[in-house]
Amino acid sequence: MKLLNGIQTKVETSCVYAWLAKADFTEKYAQGSMTYSVINALWAFVLNTLKTIQSTTRRIFKNSFILHVFDLLNEKGLLAIDVYLALFIGLMFVAPHELWNNLYAFLGAMGFLFWCVMNIASGKVRVGNIKKVSFSVIVFSAAIVISTLSAYVISDALRIALFLTASVIFAYCVYATVDTKEKLVRFLKIVLFFVTLTGLYGLAQRAMGVEVNLEFVDLAANEGMPGRVYSTFSNPNNFAQLLVLFMPFMVPLFFSVKSKLEKIAIAGGFCVCLGALAMTYSRSGWVGFALAAVVFVCIYDKRLLLPLGLLVIAAIPFLPDTIMNRIFTIGSMNDSSNSYRLYIWDSCVRMIKDYGFKGLGLGPSSFRAIYPGYASPVAVTAPHSHMLYMEIVLEMGIIGALSFFAYIIATIKKAAGSMRLMDKELKCYATAGISALSGIAFVCCAEYIWFYPRVMFAFWLVPGLLLATARIAKKSLQFQPSL
Repeated sequence: MKLLNGIQTKVETSCVYAWLAKADFTEKYAQGSMTYSVINALWAFVLNTLKTIQSTTRRIFKNSFILHVFDLLNEKGLLAIDVYLALFIGLMFVAPHELWNNLYAFLGAMGFLFWCVMNIASGKVRVGNIKKVSFSVIVFSAAIVISTLSAYVISDALRIALFLTASVIFAYCVYATVDTKEKLVRFLKIVLFFVTLTGLYGLAQRAMGVEVNLEFVDLAANEGMPGRVYSTFSNPNNFAQLLVLFMPFMVPLFFSVKSKLEKIAIAGGFCVCLGALAMTYSRSGWVGFALAAVVFVCIYDKRLLLPLGLLVIAAIPFLPDTIMNRIFTIGSMNDSSNSYRLYIWDSCVRMIKDYGFKGLGLGPSSFRAIYPGYASPVAVTAPHSHMLYMEIVLEMGIIGALSFFAYIIATIKKAAGSMRLMDKELKCYATAGISALSGIAFVCCAEYIWFYPRVMFAFWLVPGLLLATARIAKKSLQFQPSL
């Protein structure tokens, strides 16, 4: 424990910690810029136009049956946008891969954005001044447009641009509509219920048997390993990434609910998802989840690190041989999937030297069009770079990459900076969000997680939830009685 206290003291007195703790000067400078003035004027015009349309519509149909029904449903809370948003997201996760079309997500995102903006115009949803929108998001959005128009394969770039746009919209809608602790709990109950269903389906796959897919495993280095479960996703690694992103939120939800039955259900759901994660045999997913757990414990109560470590050690003798063998292949160059990545990364580094400033343009088609000219003889073809960070630099250039990193760092800073305003329960949710991003950050070092759009949508929901917790904390403080 003395060692942990020493490490914590070193961290808290470091220049990196001081930089993370202080306000972001770029945001303060940007908010007084011409860019924000133009955006603010456009936003005001949109809201005023929608207000006029709403008031005119209500005046014309003031005695209509439909309007009375609409008002009644709204009064009873049956038109809560956060509930329908959570249901849509949950259904998106459980939809079988063969039946899912990612355009559904884009259409859904646009629909929820329109619904959200209409509620903002009517005053039902309050999100504050437009200057609250992070400047890094504006730059990232501009990078999406530029990377689409400058892509080598524009048709594929447009497809990816739609999915990135939907991702940002989902994050915004979560931030705008989940504005109380009660809504946060309700939202996560719905989403995590569907995540648990994917875990149940994954365990069912294991029980029924999964055919070994040689694309997902090197049998020479993983002798005796069974088929890897993938649930409703097309790839076991993608399924593992979903679990890494959302399992941390099950911990604070367990403490939030009061009913013993709900606590049992959430604890059971966590065990189901943990078992499904194990059955994916995703090494990056395992390490990412372990890192998320360590970060969670360090933030919440570092005294729990020792019991957590002892629990992991005690569980080792009970792990199946196939899982232990898989663990021993982490980082091994005898596993072709590991060595193959190194050859791809080496080729991508050479690509970055030529295209890193402006980028190739969005989409795997642009990557595949250029990669053969830089490919190693050992890895002649590759669908992508197998690393999110490298892929963002390749596709969107240095500006797109820096704006993305700035957004994630700014989001974590806002959540961490608001923790002093949070009660223990809300702080636990913020801790879950930070730990989820920490865990997936490691996964992104070995996987291009956005190659599968449903994981891309899931990824962007976490910053939305983090910003929502920060907003709830500040909002609740405003209503505290003055002493």
